[in-house]
Amino acid sequence: MSRPKHLKAVRLRLIPAAIGLGAVVALAGCSAGQVTETDTQVAAVNGGSGDLKQIAIRNAVFTFPTTDARYPAGSSAPVQLVISNEGPDDKLVQVSSPYAASATLGGITDLPSRTALHAAGQAAQVQQAETPADREVQITLNGFKQDITPGVTIPVTFVFEKAGAVTVQVPVGPDHNPRPEHGGPLPGEAQSH
Repeated sequence: MSRPKHLKAVRLRLIPAAIGLGAVVALAGCSAGQVTETDTQVAAVNGGSGDLKQIAIRNAVFTFPTTDARYPAGSSAPVQLVISNEGPDDKLVQVSSPYAASATLGGITDLPSRTALHAAGQAAQVQQAETPADREVQITLNGFKQDITPGVTIPVTFVFEKAGAVTVQVPVGPDHNPRPEHGGPLPGEAQSH
């Protein structure tokens, strides 16, 4: 191959490399010092969250229905969540939703500074707790105005004596019952031998 043809072939091979290097440099410059798309994302949790002054509501869900995989119109559902307070002493005084006729509060509703309330999502007996770790509140929405199914979120408003009100979008939580194994019998089916 003659020298001019050889130089032309080398130049032609270098063009894609130069373009590739230029693209890498240009793309690297695009993100330098910029705000990323993920800077405002929050951790993946099942439930709804809300903040009101120094009160935080985290992982608010309706416990998964025990029958029929839905809450039919007219039924009630317990709420599971954590409410923490990093501000002055406060108290949960009311819970409501436009999707429910009423709400019931039970257990401990006082929320002293630097404590948390836990709602286990059970509408069972209420026990008064002595230690901060056992601070439990029971919250139940009563008389749903329509069927509530998994995948639907409904607005629930939490009202505090001093901080005011915050509305949180509350979904139905996950089903914790084990699923049947692939190819295995469904619950209640007899196994054939």
